[in-house]
Amino acid sequence: MFCKKCGAAVSDGDAFCPKCGTRVEKEETVTPVSYNESNSEHTEEQTAPAKEIKEKFLTAPTKSGKSYAVIFTALTLIPAIFVLMIDYVANLAVDWPATKYVVGALVVIWICSVLPVVRITPAPVTAIICFASVTLYAMFVIKEINGSMEWFTVFALPLIMILAVFIGLDSALAANKIATSLMPGIVAAEAAVYSFIFGILWSHYYDDAVYMPRISVVFACGFLMLSVILAAMGYVKMINRKK
Repeated sequence: MFCKKCGAAVSDGDAFCPKCGTRVEKEETVTPVSYNESNSEHTEEQTAPAKEIKEKFLTAPTKSGKSYAVIFTALTLIPAIFVLMIDYVANLAVDWPATKYVVGALVVIWICSVLPVVRITPAPVTAIICFASVTLYAMFVIKEINGSMEWFTVFALPLIMILAVFIGLDSALAANKIATSLMPGIVAAEAAVYSFIFGILWSHYYDDAVYMPRISVVFACGFLMLSVILAAMGYVKMINRKK
C-alpha cells in the first residue's frame, strides 16, 4: 500500500505516512457476487411458494412406488384379460357372472392398491375414491345376485360421474391459495350435493322408498351447515394470514 500524497510505501499497520505524516485511508475490499448465485437465490424465492403449495397437496411418487405401480398393473391386467378371453371363447359373449365378479374385484384392488402409491390425487380424495369403489362393487354384487343390472345405469353410474366431477374440481382448485383455505368448506358443500342427489336417485329407483329422500335432505342440510362454518373459518384464517 502507498501514500496517496507522497507515494511512499506504507505498511498495513500504519495509520499515518512515515514520510509526510498524512493519514492513511485503508481501502475496503468488496467480495463480488456472481450473477448465477444471486439469480438462483431470486429464483428460489419466486418458486418456493409454488413448491410449497404443490407439496402440500401432491407428493411425487418415488421410483420404487412407480415400479410397484407398473408391476401391479401388469399383474392385474393379465388375469382380467385371461378371464375375459375364456368367457368370450366359450360363449361368444362376456356374460358369465363370475367374469363380472373377477374383473370388478381386480379393478377395485387396483384402485385401492395403486392410486395411493402414484399419488395423482390428494390423500383425502384418494381415500374417497377407494371407499367409493369398494362400496359400489359391494352394491354391484348384491344387485347381481338379485338378478338386475338396472340399478347400475339408473343409480350407480350417475353417482360415479358426479364423484368424478367433484374429484376433478378439487384437484384443479388444489393449487389455488384462496381455494386451499376454503377447501374444507368446498368438500362439505360437495357432500351436501352428493347426499341430496343420492336420495333423489334412490327414491327414483325404489318406487316404494319413503324415508330415504327425507334422510338425504337431513344429511344434505347438515353438510351444508358444516360447509358454511368451515368456509367462514377458512376465510377468517386467510385474512389473518395476510396481516
